[in-house]
Amino acid sequence: MYRPPEDGGGDNGGNTGREQVSLEDLIERFKGGIPPLGFLGGGGISLIVLIGIIVAGIIWLASGVFTVDPDEQASLRMFGKFNSTAGSGLNWWWPSPVGQRDIVQVTQTRTLELGFRSGTEGTASVTLVAVEAQMITGDENIVDVGAVIQYRIADLRNYLFEVDDPGDTDRGVAVGRPDGRTLRDIAETSLRQVVGARTIDDALTEGREQIQEDTRLQMQTILNSYDAGISIISVLLQNVNPPEEVRDAFEDVVVAQEEKERLRNLADAYEADQLPRAQGEAAKIVEAAEGFKQGRIALAQGEADGFKELLEGYLNSKDVTRQRLYLEAMELILPGTTKFVVTGDVADGVLPFLPLSSTGNTSSGGGQ
Repeated sequence: MYRPPEDGGGDNGGNTGREQVSLEDLIERFKGGIPPLGFLGGGGISLIVLIGIIVAGIIWLASGVFTVDPDEQASLRMFGKFNSTAGSGLNWWWPSPVGQRDIVQVTQTRTLELGFRSGTEGTASVTLVAVEAQMITGDENIVDVGAVIQYRIADLRNYLFEVDDPGDTDRGVAVGRPDGRTLRDIAETSLRQVVGARTIDDALTEGREQIQEDTRLQMQTILNSYDAGISIISVLLQNVNPPEEVRDAFEDVVVAQEEKERLRNLADAYEADQLPRAQGEAAKIVEAAEGFKQGRIALAQGEADGFKELLEGYLNSKDVTRQRLYLEAMELILPGTTKFVVTGDVADGVLPFLPLSSTGNTSSGGGQ
């Protein structure tokens, strides 16, 4: 240990002596002054080594703190075996080599191209993949089909650990993820099965939407049986074309279908325009008929009332009523002519003389 200098006599009469101490000697003497921790066994371990171990352990444990974004989930493993998942926010899990974590975006909509490949970003080139695109329809025609499958991770545990897949380096899908080769094979199989149950006219024209939905349902059924943890959002047919040799004829069919749809729309528009007019005209006719009906009823009622009055008069004075009815009938039978009524003495004569050449005002025997 370090000591201060001392004065001393001697032959030289007061020479001063000093002990030389190096830095290494000071460190060794400091270590030697720390008592060993015998309870740790053996010869014990020094306190400074223990402090170093504790600090290293704290740093190791602190390295287990991690953050998960709102669109992500973390899969937590202990000694390589799945343990649980962690949601968004600040989380902690055992650091490596005890624990491992895999943080994956789960809300992102991912896409798979089937039957074609798009060019790099910023280019519009599309490359046909014939081995995937060429399919046989139910009426034994060949058709080239391209589709885009949109999907999302539904169960992170199943997505990461249930399917052994070689991955897809072109799409950046890691080995072991089911949306690599597995998803592509399922999509191709399902689409071939659905297209094979349809005619080529359905695939080219009106049956596209049903093909898309049937393919989506078929893919989801197979993925669920694999516990792949993937949810199919949609299947979108991009290009459905007939073989090159008959493409012109099929394009004529498509044009005819479009013309049919156009004419149908025109007919619907004409119906929408003419139907209100026809309904208005019908309402007017019904209203006029109702007015005519009420008029005829009123006229008939009046005639009936008149007949009742005539009947009462006839019953009270039959001769007078009979004479009046006779004269009214003659007026109707001989319209526009001069008529003479012969009564009294003239009617009782042997041969009544009537001045037929005179005007209608001439009277004979008291009556015209």
